[in-house]
Amino acid sequence: MKSSYFQFQAFRVRQSHSAMKIGTDGVLLGAWAQLPETCKTVLDIGTGTGLLSLMLAQRYAQISLHAIEIDAAAAEEAQFNFEQSPWHERLQLEQVDFVTFSAQKNRVFDHIVCNPPFYQNGYPIENDQRNLARNHSSLPLTDLFQGIASLLSAAGSCSLVLPITQEKDVMALAQAHGLLLHRYTKVRGHATAPFKRMLIELGRVEQTTVFDELTLEVTRHQRTPEHQALVEAFYLPQT
Repeated sequence: MKSSYFQFQAFRVRQSHSAMKIGTDGVLLGAWAQLPETCKTVLDIGTGTGLLSLMLAQRYAQISLHAIEIDAAAAEEAQFNFEQSPWHERLQLEQVDFVTFSAQKNRVFDHIVCNPPFYQNGYPIENDQRNLARNHSSLPLTDLFQGIASLLSAAGSCSLVLPITQEKDVMALAQAHGLLLHRYTKVRGHATAPFKRMLIELGRVEQTTVFDELTLEVTRHQRTPEHQALVEAFYLPQT
């Protein structure tokens, strides 16, 4: 059973009511995303426990973050985690679905971050709250990219973690909405495992694309040096 709290070095996350607990995908994205010094405003889509907002608030002192979450229990928990954090003054939460939020024309963001639902054609989960958090039908990729494109500032960018099986669809949607590939990291569990996740950064401004790979573990529960360097500022030391 997952613990009701997850302790990081600089903050603690309560996760007793959120459908999706702290997981590798979210921590990777929060550590991997790169924001330029000119970035001031960040949107966190489907914040869950608030993890991504908390990680980015720790890393970037100049940004203010607006997190949205459709599920009431998760939104309440994220708000609690924000209030308990050292960066509560820069964190704002709104309980709303992304399609409704993105239809508002009165705001734009310099960066958008999202660990979206990804079981597009997967089996239903026998828990309505968790199914909402994990099922792609609650936020189709078409709605996600249309919303991102409408909310990004003129030089804005976004960071996402997705199954690598969705690469073709993601790149087609990005191109359709004028978003260019800045960074692409393929992620696998160990050296002989297939690549299953992709970390991608897309933006409006053309630049040279950086491609690389990340292997998470040398052996079970032993991070590779590259993985350890990425998350070193967050996880408690391994014992």
